Formats: sequence, structure tokens, C-alpha cells
Amino acid sequence: MPLLNPKPYRRFNRAILASAGGVVLLFVAANTWTNPLWVTPAPWTNEDFADFRPIYRHQRTGKAGLVLSQPWEVGFFGSSRIDIAYNPLHPLWENKPAVNVAVSAGSLPETSAILRYTLEHCPLDTAIVGIDLGDITDAGSIYRTTGFMESPFNPKRDRFESQLRYLGGISTFESAVQTLQNKASNKLPEYTPQGHRLRHQDQPNTRQIIYRDAIPHALRTTSRRQHSMAASEWKTSLVRQILADTKAHGARLIVVIPPSHATYIGVFHHSGDPDPVFSIDRSVLTRLVAESNRDHPNSPPAVVWDFNDFHPLNCETIPPDGVRMHWWLDGTHARKSLGDIMLARIMGWPITGAGSDYGYLLTEETLPARLGELKSGYQRFQKENADQWRWMIQSLDSYQASGRAAKGSTDEDSRDF
Repeated sequence: MPLLNPKPYRRFNRAILASAGGVVLLFVAANTWTNPLWVTPAPWTNEDFADFRPIYRHQRTGKAGLVLSQPWEVGFFGSSRIDIAYNPLHPLWENKPAVNVAVSAGSLPETSAILRYTLEHCPLDTAIVGIDLGDITDAGSIYRTTGFMESPFNPKRDRFESQLRYLGGISTFESAVQTLQNKASNKLPEYTPQGHRLRHQDQPNTRQIIYRDAIPHALRTTSRRQHSMAASEWKTSLVRQILADTKAHGARLIVVIPPSHATYIGVFHHSGDPDPVFSIDRSVLTRLVAESNRDHPNSPPAVVWDFNDFHPLNCETIPPDGVRMHWWLDGTHARKSLGDIMLARIMGWPITGAGSDYGYLLTEETLPARLGELKSGYQRFQKENADQWRWMIQSLDSYQASGRAAKGSTDEDSRDF
């Protein structure tokens, strides 16, 4: 039998390899020209695309790239509560470059790592770090499923493999195509080039969102807290890491307890939560901050600002469907308008209008009075906002009667509240 001629097969293999190489080159060219996730900069990158880069589905990777994009001096860290509310372009930052590197569903394992990464790469002099109530007393975290492990924020990642994936990867290329489409249609994405999740968030049915998501989430959290109420040693160590890292770099640390709407907070009081004022979380924070300040008298002192209470701004009336709330996006996320007031209180900027008494500077010494105010605040909410309180109760009763409370939902519990 005559031997097969290998030449046609060689030509076929070469054609396949050439085609594959061409596709990879196309991906690399598009990914470096547009730099859609901020991790593939090149000398030929067109910065006209900066406003159109869609990092929403790849927040961790995109924000790690943002950290390296310029020498930031102010940084915001935490969960989506900070991601949405805190504005890096507030005019009173003046010439200080500020970046928002908070991430959706971010908890202490991510926050501490993202802060460390930023301190290592930027001349940060101010770090505003949001720590959600309940994080310190929750021994778990979903950080392994959020995209953190694949991002540059993860110090244990394979850097060579990651860079190859960024340069020639399909996800980056899809983001590059979206960047081109955004620019062609002049459509701005969710995030600004400073990492602020500013756009495409309004929902016409805020009342339904709070009823469907926020209030049930508070009830499920209360149910879980019946079984475990101790501070997590792991989470406590991460707070210590945050304090140590900022002290080591000479950065001013401002810890923020972000606010929630009163109808969310009220669920913990009404439903028999074992610690409805989150005294354990607040006590751990104030104690660790005081210890760190005593141990580092020559470093900028860390402080804790607490915005989670029944202040009138947190009791904004929930309007009928189709009407936008002024201060709140939903039951757990404040708008930029309220974030601007928080920043003004934190930084000592002037405030005109509502909010001059918003927030509480929390210390070991002021903690007992604060806990008492939180308890009396709930009683005041019942009386002064009786319609909202009754609506909260009706929403709880409806949720429990529906059977959803007994069934529970893993997907719901993993949402970023």
C-alpha cells in the first residue's frame, strides 16, 4: 500500500495554527488597544476609551487595574454600600486623586486584601474602609466565588497565567467589544474611571425591591444569628491587619459602618435578634481601633464613623412604585446624595441643609451611650414613622406566610446587602 503524502496534512495543520494565531493576535490587539478591564495597558492604548470600559462583571480585576492606573491618594474600600455611595470626584477632594475600590458582596477577607494591594502600589494617605454590621460575627465569606481569586488582588494567583489570560482571553475580548460598542453609541457604563458605580441603578419599583429583598434578608440573617453570636477570630484578625497595614504606611484610616434604611434595621429589633444593635461588632471595632492607636502614638489615629441608625435620613419615606427615593436606592444601599453627606461628616467639610448631625463618631467611651440611642431610636421610629413601621410588619408577615421564610434561599443569602 502506498504511503500517504504528509504534505496536505502539514498545510492543513499550518492553516489551523495560522488561523489560531491570527485570532490570538486579534484578541491581544483589541485588548491592549481598548484596555477594557484596566489590566492590559500598552503604549498604544487609546485612553479615549477610559469612560466606556465595562468592568461591572469583572469588578475585582477591573478595580485592581484601576489601582495601578495612577498614584491615588484617597481610597474607598468595602462592599457595594461604599461602591455606590462614595464619590471619588466630590469637588472638595480638590486636587487629591481618589479611587473607589469597594466591590459588590465585599467582606473583610476581600477588603483587607484590596486595601493592602492599594497601599503597596499607591501613595495613599487616606483610607476610608466600610465594614458592614454582621461581618465580624459571621465566620464565613463568599470571597472564593466573587472573582477575587482570579484577580490581581489575590496574592496567591499565578501571575504569568493571569497576564496571558488578560491579554488574550475571551472575557477580556468580550469586554473590549463592549467598550467599542459603548463608545460608538456614546453609552456610559455603570462605573466611572475612578471606580464609582454611579449609573444604571434606578429601579421603578423601590418599594417592591425592599419588600422582596431587603426585609427578607434581614429576617434570614436574624434567624442565622440565633445560633452563633461570637466575634469570628478570623474576621477579627483581618480588622487588625487593616489597622496594621494603614499604620505601617502612615495612612489615615477611617472605618465606616455604612447605613441601612430604617425598615431594614427595624427587622432585627422586631424579630427578636439576639443582638439587634450589633453591640459585638461595634465593640470589637472600637476596641481594636483604640488598641492600635495606643500602640502607634506617632501614626495618624484611626477613627470609627457609625451611620447605621434611625436618623431621619435613614427613615426616608418609601414611596409608591414608580417614585424615586432621594437618599436611598433600596433598603441597604444609600445613593451618592447620602454618600456626599457621609463624606462631608467624615472629612469635616461644610454641610448645607439636611445632614449636619448625621453619623456618630464611635469610640470605646461613647459606645454605651450609642447602644442606648439605637434602642431608643427604634422606639422613636415606631412612633414618628408609624406608617413605615406598620408596612415593615406587614411585609414580614407576608413573607412568612408565603413559605419563603421556611424554605430559604442560598441565592438570596449570597446577594450583596
